[in-house]
Amino acid sequence: MMRILIYIVEVAVLVAVAVWLANRPGVVLLEWQGYRIETSIGILALVVFLFAAVCAALYATWRWVRRRPREWSQRRQMSRQDSGLQALADGLVAIAAGDVDSARKQTRRAGSLLEHAPMTLLLEAQTAQLAGDETAARECFENMLKIPETEFLGLRGLITDALRVNDDSRALGYARRAYALKPGTPWVLDTMISLHSRAGDWREAQRLVEESQKAKRKSGSSGNRQQAALLTERARVARQAGQLADAYSQARKANDLDPHLVPAAELVARMVAEDGRARRARKVLERSWAVVPHPALMDAYLEFGVESKAPLDRYKAVETIVKPVREHPESRLALAEAALNAKLWGEARVQLEALELARPSLRVFQLRARLAEEDSEDLTTPEMWLERAATADSDPQWVCGDCGTVADDWTAVCGHCGAFATLDWNQPPRIHRAVMASRDSLPNETPAVEIDSA
Repeated sequence: MMRILIYIVEVAVLVAVAVWLANRPGVVLLEWQGYRIETSIGILALVVFLFAAVCAALYATWRWVRRRPREWSQRRQMSRQDSGLQALADGLVAIAAGDVDSARKQTRRAGSLLEHAPMTLLLEAQTAQLAGDETAARECFENMLKIPETEFLGLRGLITDALRVNDDSRALGYARRAYALKPGTPWVLDTMISLHSRAGDWREAQRLVEESQKAKRKSGSSGNRQQAALLTERARVARQAGQLADAYSQARKANDLDPHLVPAAELVARMVAEDGRARRARKVLERSWAVVPHPALMDAYLEFGVESKAPLDRYKAVETIVKPVREHPESRLALAEAALNAKLWGEARVQLEALELARPSLRVFQLRARLAEEDSEDLTTPEMWLERAATADSDPQWVCGDCGTVADDWTAVCGHCGAFATLDWNQPPRIHRAVMASRDSLPNETPAVEIDSA
């Protein structure tokens, strides 16, 4: 609309000028170098207009001729760049699909079109990894360190490569360099904490956790969990070295930071009991059981928290510790086993029947088979329950949240993948039962326990 108004105004101005000149006729006389030109005002205006139009056309043509080669060059460069980016994307797709030949082809094409831009080094490195050429991949990652834009990516690749071959020293060196570049990156921080922990440098690992908490790079719960794991390991080392006061202080602090960390609570109770304060140890275990019922706590409670060895007295002790969470599956299991030991068949049956509905696991059916064998009035047979146990879910164990490995005991660092503070008391993946069955059938072989949770 505005353009139309401007056009109308321009036409109106031209018409007004033309009318003004027509109403005021006159003659223009021009003498120059012996030439005499006599014309009207209108003709002179037309000549000036035509001259200006020709000059404008010549200037536009000159600009077009001057700019055309540069525009062609820019257009060609943009076309190559678009083709190079497309080749880069196609190469990444080929890597994701596991197509080595296509990945190599697109890598060469992207390098040629993009004139070996920094990102093509990453594509080249990933292609080499896909082809199994770790040496070439390492060289690509090292070349990426020379370019500021790709230095951090190169460091990540080299850290992964060093961890792959268990070269913790080299991995730690690269991790420190990556940490200096981007200290707020979670995976860099976790890698450094894990590497220091694997090396047994618990103090340095704890310093990093505390530093990240102060800088708010870690949430409070995550930082407390990691600190508790580190303090527990430090307490174990101090206890083995005979530094009992320091060990107790570290274990107590770990238990305060993360009450759900069973090894810390158990360690505190054991050290208190060793100091001759059995009653205090019982209180620690009872308080911990109310927070997180765990077989290790029950074993410790029955080991040094109950003076009597009489089965009935031990059953009453179990009733005491499980009282706050009597309906929990671990509480019911502990009551059922203690009742079986005390020959309280009715109580054992009540607890096991409840567990059959709530958590029908391997241990439940094993105890049920024992009840069928020992109670003469039980109408079922042990074989019946053992058959169900063969297909039942496993009971909770220490499982790594990163790699799915099932560990016999808790440690701050996963023995398989090296991840830090990832062991949780969970039900193992179903395939773990098959692995354990294979190990039982092949006594001379020890199968790996790396389990995928899928």
